[in-house]
Amino acid sequence: MAKLRKHKRVALLVAGWNHYGRGIIEGAWHYAQNNFWNLDMQPTGPDGAMQMPEGWQGDGIIATVHSSALGEELRSYRVPIVNVSGARLEGVNFPRVTSDANAVVELAAEHLKSKGLRSIAFCGEPERKFLDFWTRAYERVAEKLGLTPLIYQPGPNVGLDAGLVERRRDRARWLKGLPKPTGVIGWDTITCRNLANACELAGIEVPDQISIISLSTEDLLGQTIHPPISGVDIPVKRIGYDAASMLDQLIRGRRLATDEQVLRPLGITTRQSTDIFECDDPKIRQVMRFIKDNSNAGINVQDVLRAVPIARRTLEKRFSAIMGHSPAEEIRRIKLDKVRQLLSSTDMAIPDIADACGFAYAEHMIPLFARHYGSTPAAFRRSLRGTSAVGSGRDRRLKSRR
Repeated sequence: MAKLRKHKRVALLVAGWNHYGRGIIEGAWHYAQNNFWNLDMQPTGPDGAMQMPEGWQGDGIIATVHSSALGEELRSYRVPIVNVSGARLEGVNFPRVTSDANAVVELAAEHLKSKGLRSIAFCGEPERKFLDFWTRAYERVAEKLGLTPLIYQPGPNVGLDAGLVERRRDRARWLKGLPKPTGVIGWDTITCRNLANACELAGIEVPDQISIISLSTEDLLGQTIHPPISGVDIPVKRIGYDAASMLDQLIRGRRLATDEQVLRPLGITTRQSTDIFECDDPKIRQVMRFIKDNSNAGINVQDVLRAVPIARRTLEKRFSAIMGHSPAEEIRRIKLDKVRQLLSSTDMAIPDIADACGFAYAEHMIPLFARHYGSTPAAFRRSLRGTSAVGSGRDRRLKSRR
């Protein structure tokens, strides 16, 4: 009789109340399904703090380690631990899988800059000190891009025990003092919801006066806010999957190739909160609107010139001066971003996505996508789902069309 394989018991100490945590949990769950793991999850205690299941005994821990005290507690279990927090804390040196905070903030800032915004601010959650690394990332990005740092700091009368109304008024005060227009980067979608509410209280129009983007993308919550919130797409499922894979190596006593895996963001999900283009040149505003409205129709620069009467050399010069690249590159960028969004949010076959995004052939789209995002569309889709499995049957339809 064959010996039954023993299941490993792994504690998953990750808060599931936001998109980041839920994605990590889902990615780890995908790995657990195929590797004989039992996952023990008790995300928060009565006071909202994360805590281990009472009397837990197991083989390993995946945790968002937000404090040195939590790190010390976890170390007492004497099992392998993988950290999925981006916070760098004194005395916390567990192997780590996380997102690249600098790249995430820079992508958000570049998105706002592409809308013609030259003033870009940051709003975190100052009372949550473990999130300070996001503020530091913003400061580094602001210096790199030549921006004046504009960081929300609570007023002197807004303490840790301040209520929701008081905090909203304080954010409204800060937002009123920003130059207009300004793009504001919020730590997460809940922060951005609070910003949108503060804008409403202050009589500030979003996105015309203040554009808002989140450092993470919430599919449901982000779309229920008025206006719906744009966000950076972080490969959270892959973080969870790769953290589980790293932990598995440690449980098996194997040497890790690296103690830290840092994953870059995937792109931007654009919604109404950044649906703006600030530009003093009316012709370029017309060009941008035409490209945005018709990019999925397979347009090229000649189509742009027919729609907006302007000499080609003049268009190229004025467009590049404002946007930093050519009209043809802008058309390609918008089409590829639409491809990325459809790969993320649908199960459409890759040839159908190519057609929906204005590419004559999938064979033309695939190498362009790979150069822009660093992987083929099929591999990109798999990474989003936190699995190393081969592509679906729908993805493989491409081969049958060749």
